[in-house]
Amino acid sequence: MLAIRHSQATSANEAIQQVRPRSRESNRAWLRRVGASSGIILLGGSSLTHFRIRVAQSHVRHDLLPSFWSFVGILEDGQTFTSVPFNWSPDASEIPRINGVQTCRLADYDDPVQFPNTAVLQFTDDVQPIHEHIERVKSQRSVIDLPTLILPWLGYLWSAGQAGNPLLAGYGLPSAAFVETVYGIAGIELTPGLSSASSCPEAIWAAAKWWHQFYEQGIGVVDTGHATARIPSGHFAVRQGAAAVVE
Repeated sequence: MLAIRHSQATSANEAIQQVRPRSRESNRAWLRRVGASSGIILLGGSSLTHFRIRVAQSHVRHDLLPSFWSFVGILEDGQTFTSVPFNWSPDASEIPRINGVQTCRLADYDDPVQFPNTAVLQFTDDVQPIHEHIERVKSQRSVIDLPTLILPWLGYLWSAGQAGNPLLAGYGLPSAAFVETVYGIAGIELTPGLSSASSCPEAIWAAAKWWHQFYEQGIGVVDTGHATARIPSGHFAVRQGAAAVVE
């Protein structure tokens, strides 16, 4: 089991609001409707890869149900976000040079069938320091060695050998570890409830939804002269509550 601390909040963060998608509305159209151009983007996919990631995070939830989310990144603008995906472009030989960090096009995640769940979260109004630290993580593997996290996750996703759930071994999901490191350098704690190195989208989601008192008290920020944390806010849309593979 993962070592998890539970929030003392008795109610969910009211600043995280559900905005139901319209009929046949794409993810980009939904993001435009909620005015999302910065912050953290969460996606929940329906492919086999994303299904297995969602199930792996059940250990982070008190009810042991699969997570809504399987991928997380930092929005750069209305067209792109930065993350560590498992589908590399142009090829895997670039991973050591860029520490696995890539610019992802929102157009590639626009299909609500392939990615039925979407959320955008704001932990700070100071966007510039976050974007500056993206380049630091991308160019310095000494900050966090993301390829080392990619390898055990590939074994798990492909069911190669005897690979087990990487979270239980302390290997965070690369995309979440990247986002958490960038925000951490900026002085903002994204996963106060997780006392291990097992970063994952579900832990970030839980922090935004249940740890609002932590941020309200100013505990979620370190005085680094960079970004200033605030009570998280945002919007989410869940089309697929129960994780399933859609062929």
